Amino acid sequence: MIVFLQFAVSLLFSISNGFVFWDPADEFHDLNTYFDNSEIGASFLALQNNFPNLVIANSLGTTPGDNSIYEITITSNVSLWETAQKPSVKYVANMHGNEVRGRGLLLKLAYFLTHRYDADPDVKAIVDSTIFHLLPTINPDGFERAAKGCTGVTGRYTTDGTDMNRDFPSHWFGGTRLKYSAETEMLMEYAKTRPAVLGISYHDGALVANYPWDGEPDLPSGKYAASPDDSVFVNMARTYSLNHRTMTTNECSRDSGFVDGTTNGNKWYKVFNGMQDWNYYYNDCFEITVELGCCKYPQVASSTFGDVWTDNFESVFEYTKLAHYGINGRVTDFSGNPLTGVTIRVSGGGKNITVRHNMGYYWRPLIKGQYNITAYKQGYYPLSRRSVVVIEGASTEIDFVLIPKPQVSKRKQRLRKPKRSV
Repeated sequence: MIVFLQFAVSLLFSISNGFVFWDPADEFHDLNTYFDNSEIGASFLALQNNFPNLVIANSLGTTPGDNSIYEITITSNVSLWETAQKPSVKYVANMHGNEVRGRGLLLKLAYFLTHRYDADPDVKAIVDSTIFHLLPTINPDGFERAAKGCTGVTGRYTTDGTDMNRDFPSHWFGGTRLKYSAETEMLMEYAKTRPAVLGISYHDGALVANYPWDGEPDLPSGKYAASPDDSVFVNMARTYSLNHRTMTTNECSRDSGFVDGTTNGNKWYKVFNGMQDWNYYYNDCFEITVELGCCKYPQVASSTFGDVWTDNFESVFEYTKLAHYGINGRVTDFSGNPLTGVTIRVSGGGKNITVRHNMGYYWRPLIKGQYNITAYKQGYYPLSRRSVVVIEGASTEIDFVLIPKPQVSKRKQRLRKPKRSV
């Protein structure tokens, strides 16, 4: 049997570490205010009108409180993003309506990527090679009810009283629930149409990068619950925390026991039905939860949003680069047609991922090391590549061409049935 595989040497992702800092609020002063939900939608429409080649603004739908959940997609040649050979990242915030810093951070990120695209070669490079999906608030009803203050739960929940970070299917319990909030259902449907490689969910109340598992039934809260990709997640969380201005200082009262500004979820406290575990297990989106500050809803917006942009500026971009590191490639059949639904298996641990891109492209985060990689799909011969070397800060490209197995007619299948003994 002849098999086909293309293997490219590791290539460094050509973006420097020197993004030129600029705070969009210096020009757009409203970005340092506690803008309401309609202003997010208006801002996204303005960006789409001003940068039609970079921006598509969208809404996931309307909440029970009659608010829209706004989303913006940013990349070059954005109208072709669904077929582009670029990894996607998905960054969301304000899941708990009274945790507000992420709203300002993601709106500023949208302004930064668009307004600095032609001025900063590093911004142009990362926008040209990456698809950004940004959702500054996924619980706008909660934000409308939220009250300023460092603690408390006013505004935390959706209109129907749901804690969204306890509302997603859990693989530990069969992956089904009797009811989801409207917001959760919109997010789940959205995730199916935006197959992201990496994700972040921004929260407040601590200062830490938290990674899966958030909960494991056989372990008590306070014990480390390693996911199959624990080493990858540790690297992701550390990349974020070590590039943050203060995250490693454990400055909040809840931060004792964190390691370099990171924590395993279950080691901190047990959570089931959370979004990051769901995205990882069901969608192959390697997501972490980033807590942006000790106080959930500070009194003064200007200093809050000014600080959060400065503090997280390097972290956001260094983390985004990780979507390009590990292995990537394309899976096709013998005629060059893209294949989806292909399983990519990595030896030595780590969960299998599924090729979801409609053009057969895949990206699989890995830390440096040597791996055996196998691609397989029902009806095709599996294909493996052994001793694939992944180096730090690089991408190893592996394309697979899968050969279909011969189809056996129903008549031949009947003839192959063993005869019964007399």
